[in-house]
Amino acid sequence: MNTNKKKIVIVGPAYPYRGGQALVEGHLFHYLTQAGFDCNTITFTLLYPSIFFPGKTQTETSKKIFFEHADRIKRIINSINPFTWIKAAWTIRKIKPHAVIFIWWMPFFGPAYSTIAFLSKKFSKSKIVFLVENFISHENRWFDKISIFFTLRLADHFICQSKYIYNQLKNFFLAKPIHSVTLPTYDCFNLRRFNKKSAKKELGINTNNVILYFGLIRPYKGLDILIQAFPKVLDKYPDTTLLIVGECYENEEKYNDLIKSQNIQNHTTIVFEYVANEELEPYFKAADLCCLPYKSGTQSGISMVSYGFRIPVVATDVGGIAETIIPNKTGLIVQPNQPEKLAEGVSQLLKLRDSVDFEKNISEYIDELGYKKLHEIFDSIINEKHE
Repeated sequence: MNTNKKKIVIVGPAYPYRGGQALVEGHLFHYLTQAGFDCNTITFTLLYPSIFFPGKTQTETSKKIFFEHADRIKRIINSINPFTWIKAAWTIRKIKPHAVIFIWWMPFFGPAYSTIAFLSKKFSKSKIVFLVENFISHENRWFDKISIFFTLRLADHFICQSKYIYNQLKNFFLAKPIHSVTLPTYDCFNLRRFNKKSAKKELGINTNNVILYFGLIRPYKGLDILIQAFPKVLDKYPDTTLLIVGECYENEEKYNDLIKSQNIQNHTTIVFEYVANEELEPYFKAADLCCLPYKSGTQSGISMVSYGFRIPVVATDVGGIAETIIPNKTGLIVQPNQPEKLAEGVSQLLKLRDSVDFEKNISEYIDELGYKKLHEIFDSIINEKHE
């Protein structure tokens, strides 16, 4: 090992946990290691107590794991056990990193993160950095702002992944340095096992057009708006399937009943389950576009998965969701909570396929996205010690 390398500790969900934050950790570790930093990750032994978790499992069921680095992942933190928070800080002290980066997405973890950050600042003299994915919870609970203030005030620097988050941070922490990146393009899921024809065959889809909703199903993600919009899409493009794929954190019957009430069950394919990494490809390869009908949001990993497959996106203009969409080139932006507007956007994009090379446009655009400047950001953060 090169002892001259700058050391970074990442704190957040990591394998064997699943989901967006663990995917972010994998990409963070990959980019920073590739840039020459000596990285370790401290993750959880318990993330959410089962009483607070609405899904089936919190851990990864995939056989294909991206950016494996199990030898550098230390499972220490129990989200409700303060003794493990102290142990995590003590481990950071022994590593003596130049910087510690916390993946922040949920105020629930404020007590654990604030304890670890405070002790790390006190005993290791590391720079404390918060990568802020989501400033406040989607539920916007009364205690969220308290948790945010007492935790994020410990940051020496912030890294945000959208202008929307940047502005929220500025409102609370005007004097703190804030660095901007975007989510990386998640092209790791494209295993190149399918083309459009074989993907449709794999899924049993025979229609010419396929509209994809992908990801966890929660109230703020607006699947109900898309279902209400879909009959109007069928009026213009009757040879179309609505493909709904994702684990439902609500009552599934709510959506089954809505689909029946819209009389679109014969044009809808539903997969109410979390999809393993190695099984994700055909859903995006079969799709002509991915629809993000969110009612609220910050940024979307699903749009970056779509871009990884060079699939255009129709998304609502909420939070920072639309910031990485170039209208009429990589997708379309519509107003939220309006089924008519969403139907118009989806229909318009299906029409634009004849005149717009979305694949080429997305390929060119994604060169500007992601974590490519992270090494410069961390060089500047770490070098502050010598100023």
